[in-house]
Amino acid sequence: MKINQITIIPVTLRLKEPFVTNHGETTSRPLLLIEMKMTNGITGYGEVQALADRAYASQNQEDALGELKQGLPALVKRSWQTPADLQRQLTRFTAFARAGVEMALWDAYGKLEHQPLAQLLGGPTTNFVPVSVALGIQSRDQRTIRLADQELAAGYRRLKIKTNKLDVALRLMQKLKIAFPDQLISLDANRAWPVNNQTISTLRQLDVAGLSLIEEPFHKPSWTELATAQAQLPHLKISLDESLNSLQDIQSAVRAQSAAAFTLKPSKLGGITPTMQAIQYITNTPYLPWIGGMLGSGLGRAVDLALAAQLPEPIFPADIADSNHYFEQELINEPLTVDTGLLPVPTGAGIGVSINWDAVNQLQTGHSIPFV
Repeated sequence: MKINQITIIPVTLRLKEPFVTNHGETTSRPLLLIEMKMTNGITGYGEVQALADRAYASQNQEDALGELKQGLPALVKRSWQTPADLQRQLTRFTAFARAGVEMALWDAYGKLEHQPLAQLLGGPTTNFVPVSVALGIQSRDQRTIRLADQELAAGYRRLKIKTNKLDVALRLMQKLKIAFPDQLISLDANRAWPVNNQTISTLRQLDVAGLSLIEEPFHKPSWTELATAQAQLPHLKISLDESLNSLQDIQSAVRAQSAAAFTLKPSKLGGITPTMQAIQYITNTPYLPWIGGMLGSGLGRAVDLALAAQLPEPIFPADIADSNHYFEQELINEPLTVDTGLLPVPTGAGIGVSINWDAVNQLQTGHSIPFV
């Protein structure tokens, strides 16, 4: 195949409700849609999931757009047979931009081969992925419990709660276990707490209270500090997210025994290929790999499902909610609908979902940028 034209289409999806984390409040989700047309008529699509600001990661949407403007012209007219053929060219981009471009390549490749992404990656271990839903920080415990009850009624296999205060996290966890004693629950602190004795003491209490997993409890910890904390938690798994920006970060954390779990986000790790490498690497360790979410559109969620289906069973519930859960309007035609806590792995060629161009036209927030 040869790339004939690449177009960047900026869109913004509106959230149904504000989503609050330790990094701030999100009411809208900017994304860069990448359309990659081949000379043989095949078109692949990807999305750049960098956030609007740098609170979560060092590259934001503006940074990613700048990289794409500079680097995409060199890809036009390139010939390739598989996404691996262009990996060297993709190194000119940092993680989020690279992931969006690579997503479009995999989509086009799957359409050429008439195979779904999950099959191209090695074949799914399951056709249905267990999934979870995330609740942002709420003003009152009772509201969190009420929302949790609504989400669990929809069948989600895990409840994930955002938090940023030690005392509230412990109190809320104790209440949640009373309300939902048999439910798998995790917390996400998004690096809210200092590395000190008080935080570690609270983590021990959360362990006793039945919390299964907590993402990034500490503010910018070292690998050694993480390892020291994890060693004191018999059941509670610390899962790394913000700390992971590459496969090399994962390897360093594993060698240091810094955590018992790893939140793998394709867009943050640089794409589908490094995420598959991370899955294969962690699977050969005692630790838990699982797929996290980036408030992506249905396009990105379909990719996440294909990757989650590569994990060995039992699969830890992935952060992939129903495609109609967070946004007022989606970018894809095919809804990803949760049934009994499971989402089907897309079986269509490539990523397996198609673009709703009426929705794109309504959600587009800037001029399309073509490269020919």
